[in-house]
Amino acid sequence: MNLRTAAAFGAAFGILGVGSAFATFARVESMGKNTTYIMDDVSIFDNPANANLYSNYLIGGFGSYTDNNPAIGENSDPKHPTFGGIFSISFGDDNNPDPKFTIGGLFGRVNSDLAMYLPQYVKSSEKDAVPVPETVTNFDGFLGGTFSSGDAWGLHIYIAHQDGGDLDAESGTYQPNSKAYASIVQADGGLNFQMGSGTSYEASFGLARIQYGPDHHNFFDDGDFTFLAKARAFFTLEALDGELVPALSMKLAQAPGIDDKHAQAGMGINIAMNRGFFWLGADFIWNQMKAHDWYYDNSKAGWVYDSRNEDDPHWDKRSDIGGKISFGIERNIWWDWFVIRVGGQKAILYTDCDVNSNNKYSAGQYGICKDDGTFFSTNPLADGTADDHVGFGFGINIEERLKIDVTVAEDVLFRNPFQGEGRIFSRLDATYSF
Repeated sequence: MNLRTAAAFGAAFGILGVGSAFATFARVESMGKNTTYIMDDVSIFDNPANANLYSNYLIGGFGSYTDNNPAIGENSDPKHPTFGGIFSISFGDDNNPDPKFTIGGLFGRVNSDLAMYLPQYVKSSEKDAVPVPETVTNFDGFLGGTFSSGDAWGLHIYIAHQDGGDLDAESGTYQPNSKAYASIVQADGGLNFQMGSGTSYEASFGLARIQYGPDHHNFFDDGDFTFLAKARAFFTLEALDGELVPALSMKLAQAPGIDDKHAQAGMGINIAMNRGFFWLGADFIWNQMKAHDWYYDNSKAGWVYDSRNEDDPHWDKRSDIGGKISFGIERNIWWDWFVIRVGGQKAILYTDCDVNSNNKYSAGQYGICKDDGTFFSTNPLADGTADDHVGFGFGINIEERLKIDVTVAEDVLFRNPFQGEGRIFSRLDATYSF
């Protein structure tokens, strides 16, 4: 099955069946919180070769809205809106467009897998810690293509950078700040092999660089690099009208003061139902984070990195081992153009904390662990973020071209409608294919 066949199969089923589906961050957040066991356009950030499946479409969104406590009569805008698109040129014919060349880009996305290693402050002297600025470039670029066989390749670069300036809270304009520096650069490539038996294999590998101020750095300073690898396969299950999906991923992250290792392996299934679609997955998870001179400061309500002790680090260590179950379901109701979605995830991890005896934290400060000990932990229960337990939303599909996906705020049914506070939706995204 070449990419033309795969794309046609996905378009025929649309949001109702297995195969390729135009999705958005809102769709993923509403029905399971991750894309590991389904093929949709959000997976291009895991494997850039998949961009060849979603050519000639535009995507945009207002970003996440997680402000749970606005004052009565007040509101705020969602954060980190995005927009972009993917475009392709075919060098084939009407029967088979392969080979094909693909180019695309997206502005505004925050790569949460890497941005988690940026602290809010950096301390380089006894004076107050210097705030780490928010990155402003935030650009994803894609370049790819297909071979005559239909197999695909793709390259991806992500740049999130701020150097020498920061947003002034009073005037709302960017102003010079020589100590403002934060940078995330990622480059990765991937392959997608479509087999004639209805089976596909994909793999990707990436390299990233995370740096922050107050000092400015060259790309190869300190030697802290992050390595990323992911792989999965789709095996057609004709008896169930679905697919069996094994998957694995690995992240070896290094940043100033941080050494983080993550491994995940699992198995999932997705099934086409009458007027709907269902998927279920189970994963084994192992994490080991080590940190030195990283601490949470209650007075600043943020993480601080003290860069003065780089030559004599004292590492705290936090290890997790456990598993995660996640699912998602969507179904057309009332009309063919209207779909509702629900999904969730539950992670249960056994956590072991080991605090270095040389680390002496003052009052109101603590590292990645407050003390030695073991305990069970889970993902956030109900904080309104994309990582918490459940999600709910709906979608509007107009002629298989314009698709609008909405994530509904989890507390919308438990709020006094006469007070006017709170939020109704937490995310709204849209795609348009042409």
